[in-house]
Amino acid sequence: MSTSDDKELFESTRGKLLTLLCQGSRTVNELMDELGLTDNAVRAQLANLQLAGLVRQVGLRPGTRKPHVDYELTPKARQLFPGAYEPVLRTLVDVLRERMKPEEATNLMREAARRIFASCVGELQEQEPGRRAAELYEKLRAIAPGLMLEQGERQLELRACGCPLAAVTASHSEVCELLAAVLTELLGTEVRQRCQREETPRCCFELTKNRPDSSDRAHC
Repeated sequence: MSTSDDKELFESTRGKLLTLLCQGSRTVNELMDELGLTDNAVRAQLANLQLAGLVRQVGLRPGTRKPHVDYELTPKARQLFPGAYEPVLRTLVDVLRERMKPEEATNLMREAARRIFASCVGELQEQEPGRRAAELYEKLRAIAPGLMLEQGERQLELRACGCPLAAVTASHSEVCELLAAVLTELLGTEVRQRCQREETPRCCFELTKNRPDSSDRAHC
């Protein structure tokens, strides 16, 4: 969960710029349009973020007069998005797996995940899975900057800029499956985990809007 300092950061222009870059690379012109700032203001922000090691240039796009530089977040910047509880959680999961039977440990962690979602988002009012997912997204976005919900014809993707459980899921990938199972219960539709666990871990869950259809696959 975000701290008050995190909240202040992501409500600032600097934080809004980081959140946009978290969703994908952007040019200065794109950032100008989305933030409502001038060219000079955006360039000043990018220069400061580059000096801080949070933003880098990643290539060029063709332009009318000259190419436009693409900017993206660095791995260091992505660490701003997850929470800071990873070492504790990793140790806790390790102990549970060592001291309990696999089924008992899984049931205990699933119940913990249910309670965390309940305390964070409360009761969901929408009934249709797609609308229910959108309601969940709006509630989570208020406490977890960097979340994205992308609409497909029959599926949704709920993605995060980073992973607040990266240190846990690196050695316990079953935690991602467990979260998908809890989301399935919460949303009333099939949820599959498509999380990335490489150099820059990111949460990604694929939601079926209506009836589950194993032939449909989305890519995060």
